[in-house]
Amino acid sequence: MSRIHVVSGATSGIGAAIALRLQQNGDEVIPIVRHESDAEALNAKRWILCDFAQPEEVRAACTNLEIEVDTFINAAGIAIGKPIWDTDLNETINLMNINLISPMVACGVLRMKLRKGGAVLLFSSQSAYRGGWDDVYNASKGGINSFIKSFAIKMAPDIRVIGIAPGITENTRMTQGRRDNDLDRIRETIPLKRFANAEEIAELAIAMIGKAGAYMTGCVVDVNGGNYLR
Repeated sequence: MSRIHVVSGATSGIGAAIALRLQQNGDEVIPIVRHESDAEALNAKRWILCDFAQPEEVRAACTNLEIEVDTFINAAGIAIGKPIWDTDLNETINLMNINLISPMVACGVLRMKLRKGGAVLLFSSQSAYRGGWDDVYNASKGGINSFIKSFAIKMAPDIRVIGIAPGITENTRMTQGRRDNDLDRIRETIPLKRFANAEEIAELAIAMIGKAGAYMTGCVVDVNGGNYLR
């Protein structure tokens, strides 16, 4: 029996890999997009149209969804790449809206539309644990980790709430624009001597929302090649 998944960030990187994998399984993906053309490019039959930078838009758009779904997967996110003293207030608010506030708002609305036995999967980052140069990004992912725990308690036992904290993943927006010599240096510090690829993360995501993750809730799984161990 095919399932229905709401997926944010489905137009690129890890989110796109997850959406493609779900569609290959015969499931329906309802992407959260800013433009209808983005949904059409994903061959979506239906979509949620809003801008994650505007939480009230997200609330209204998710409220308008009139069907039951099996999962909500939040892969949307941005990074600034600057320390707090170089980050202006508008940049901070925009990132927090996209990475933390809107995902929480979407969860609050979509919980009423999730079928019993469904799941919520939110993306964190290894930076939530080890820190890094981008203070606001790191703080937003730390917030996601805390939210996963509190939301999981409230949604149990009917809905599972889980997270994935990737390390650096190739060919995503997060790695675009980074200097090659910087990436080469980081790669050498990773025990597995490479970065993840989006398809690997997608495979894990599919497993976690399926039978393999049936006894998982309130947890965040590290996928970083041993780059950060806790």
